[in-house]
Amino acid sequence: MASLLRPACWLLRAGANPRLPLSLRLCAGGLGRPPAARFLLASRAGQVAGNVLRRTGHSLVIADPVARGLLSHTRLYAFAVRKNNYLQEEPASSQRMNVSDFDWALMRLDNSVRRTGRIPETLLHKVFENTCHSGNPGSNQALLLLRSCGSLLPELKLSDRTEFAHRIWNKLQKLGTVYDVSHYNALLKVYLQNEHKFSPTDFLEKMEKANIQPNRVTYQRLIAAYCNLGDIEGASKILGFMKTKDLPVTEAVFSALVTGHARAGDMENAENILTIMKEAGIDPGPDTYLALLNAYAEKGDIDHVKQTLQKVEKSDLYLMDRDLLQIIFSFAKAGHSQYVSEMLEKVTFEKRYIPDAMNLILHLITEELEDTALQILLACPLSREDGLGDFGSFFLRHCVTMNMPVEKLKDYCKKLKEAHMHRSPLQFILQCALLSRKADLAKALIKALKEEGLPVRIHYFWPLLVGHQKEKNVQGIIEVLKGMQEIGVNPDHETYISYVFPSFVSIKSARAVLQENGCLPENNIFSQAELRSEAVNGNLDYILSFLESNTSPLSFNTWRGSLILGFKRSMNVNLWSKITELLYKDGCNCQDPSGPMEAVGYFLYNLIDSMSDSEVQAKEEHLRQYFHQLKEMNVKIHENIYRGIRNLLDSHHVPELIKDIYLLIDREKTDSRKTMQSASSDLEATLEKLKADNQPVEDVLKQFLLALCSEENMQKALEIKAKYESDMTLGGYAALINLCCRHDNAEAALNLKQEFDRLDSSAILDTNKYVGLVKVLGKHGKLQDAINILKEMKEKDILIRDATVLSFFHILNGAALRGETETVQQLHEALVTLGLAKPSSNLSSPLVTVYLEKNDLHAALEVTIDCYKKYKILPRIHDVLCKLIEKGETDLIQKAMDFVSQEQGEMTMLYDLFFAFLQTGNYKEARKIIEV
Repeated sequence: MASLLRPACWLLRAGANPRLPLSLRLCAGGLGRPPAARFLLASRAGQVAGNVLRRTGHSLVIADPVARGLLSHTRLYAFAVRKNNYLQEEPASSQRMNVSDFDWALMRLDNSVRRTGRIPETLLHKVFENTCHSGNPGSNQALLLLRSCGSLLPELKLSDRTEFAHRIWNKLQKLGTVYDVSHYNALLKVYLQNEHKFSPTDFLEKMEKANIQPNRVTYQRLIAAYCNLGDIEGASKILGFMKTKDLPVTEAVFSALVTGHARAGDMENAENILTIMKEAGIDPGPDTYLALLNAYAEKGDIDHVKQTLQKVEKSDLYLMDRDLLQIIFSFAKAGHSQYVSEMLEKVTFEKRYIPDAMNLILHLITEELEDTALQILLACPLSREDGLGDFGSFFLRHCVTMNMPVEKLKDYCKKLKEAHMHRSPLQFILQCALLSRKADLAKALIKALKEEGLPVRIHYFWPLLVGHQKEKNVQGIIEVLKGMQEIGVNPDHETYISYVFPSFVSIKSARAVLQENGCLPENNIFSQAELRSEAVNGNLDYILSFLESNTSPLSFNTWRGSLILGFKRSMNVNLWSKITELLYKDGCNCQDPSGPMEAVGYFLYNLIDSMSDSEVQAKEEHLRQYFHQLKEMNVKIHENIYRGIRNLLDSHHVPELIKDIYLLIDREKTDSRKTMQSASSDLEATLEKLKADNQPVEDVLKQFLLALCSEENMQKALEIKAKYESDMTLGGYAALINLCCRHDNAEAALNLKQEFDRLDSSAILDTNKYVGLVKVLGKHGKLQDAINILKEMKEKDILIRDATVLSFFHILNGAALRGETETVQQLHEALVTLGLAKPSSNLSSPLVTVYLEKNDLHAALEVTIDCYKKYKILPRIHDVLCKLIEKGETDLIQKAMDFVSQEQGEMTMLYDLFFAFLQTGNYKEARKIIEV
């Protein structure tokens, strides 16, 4: 980045540095051109100026050939000049604060120039806004922004560019930016590139009031302003100032002189400038010849243009593609577009100059010379073989931006497609029209697509509907729907749900208005969309009523997801069950290729799968009631779906629900593998026979108990255990303990554990069974027994994995959701004290959750602070802050922020407060935090 800040004058003296980026090497003189003499000795320059004065009666000096400004975007992207004396005057803190912002802005703008030779207006706006928000814009940032407001913005009108530059100038000045002569020179350059008419005298007075002394560049650009208007007399006055100050004269003086005399109508003296240069010992360079060629082009003199080009070809000089393109622009702008084709034949269109051609095309469109722009575009030798099948996109996009008539756009699309410059031009300009919210143009283009026989997709209309939806414009919505009808496109569910319904007070009113205006479809799409919308909103009463009266086939796949959301937002288990029963028993309401049983089974699976651990745990009782009601309604599911649900329940740490979902298995369609196993009744008969014959029964007993456990038949399993207690093994006890834990039978589980210990006090259970015991004992108030189990885990060195710690969290969180404060506190204390788990924000969060569930915010905050004092963690501080903000507890918010600021620093406190404001929708307050 340091190389980008070197003074432009040094670069022009030394030539382009090969280490600079390509775009900035072009700034220093271009590629492939012999370096022309940029500066002459003052004495020699004075002699040449005197000769000019004698021959023509006038003289002028200019450093920058304005005629080349429209194309040499990359070369004209000047450098931000680092002025050491200015930087030393800035406070060190200011420098540190601005350097990163400036580097970012410079990188973004430089990358854009390097890739395309131009800067998008949106990018420049963004850089400008970020610069303003920095609060203390530096000199270099201001210089960078001002220099970007000229020919680097070909997509903006000349007047808009200048207006943007003035806005930047005034805004940054208010923010305290100190301007020097380089800023005034940059503003002059913008005026020249944008052909802005201004009074050079007034400009000098403005500089004088600001106590800024003009330099050589200032005078040269002021002369250029006079020259472009053909005002040789005004230019001579400025030259007088330069002569008194012994300022050097560059080759650009003569180039400007050519332009000045030509625009004054004196072509003879314009041509004589080249002779005067030769007599003074200065060979005319490419800039001078280009100025003469542009002068001829403005006059429409194609013959002299050809003759001059031949002369250049015979010399040691040569003109690049960008120079020839500039001549083309001069022809077109002067109204002589008939000569464009002849000039295009001379353009080689080297790939390195394609960005110049593209920028000229954009500028021509901006200047309402789009036919010439298309002519240049079609001359570009690009094809799909180059990987540029949609090369014409930039042309079409800008045509849409400039509000080109539809018929002309259609004609351009046809020509570009024929030339293989774009694969789908009509669809592309429709996209551009929709993105720029040009509704009338979009409607016309959609009709054009239909006329061309191209497919018209439903989503093409969504941006049009969005525009009306934001304004609650019902009439606009109706017009778009009518337009869809005319073209033969019927709205789908998504269109109604996302883009039509939100514009109405209710779906009922939407139906009435659409029916009144003849926009209600004859099919059942609207009704199904209404069903989905009500389901998402949790209006299950409507869903039940609809299903009870529905007689049309209804695909369940189209609204399964919506119904799941509705179930999650409603706590009415009776409605859950009745709706599920209708889906299961009424085939009309559940059109599914696999049948109602499988559809309902997958619905149950997806319902549980869509819930988080905490949601499933919070709704455990509701789900249990739901499953039992489905059992009473004779709703059944396949066994393979049961296995999936069982695994989900286990992963959600609610194995207690497994026995309840087990009730829904369809016994008539069991897995074929079951037939290979002995039935429970056969095992029981075998067990009795072995017992009667005094044969060993341990293996069969264990197999029988495992079978009963898999069938979730706890009552029968306990009866068998009591009957054959003397033959029980450790494995049998372990299986029964696990079964009782799943069935939430704390008393039986504890008794079995005691009998297990009596059988072998050194024996251990696996980790999951210990966790299951802790959970069920804690849930049923047997807190000391649960703590004893934890102590046994520590004593017997039971393996604790990450999954085990997560299970501990769910045990604590379940107790917190039930409001069991003492259980949460004592179990957490035992886990930490015994060293079974390290205190973390996650493990300790139930300590806070139990109070949040009770809306005891003061206690929640106190517990959070206490956790930090004990463990250096702040569990659920974000949630606590959100609750405090929602309740307006300013004193507690202040207490929380003071504590966080003291312990973790002010920056952390600000981040916590910022995200809490965002979460609660207090965006203005969040913005204030960011500004701080």
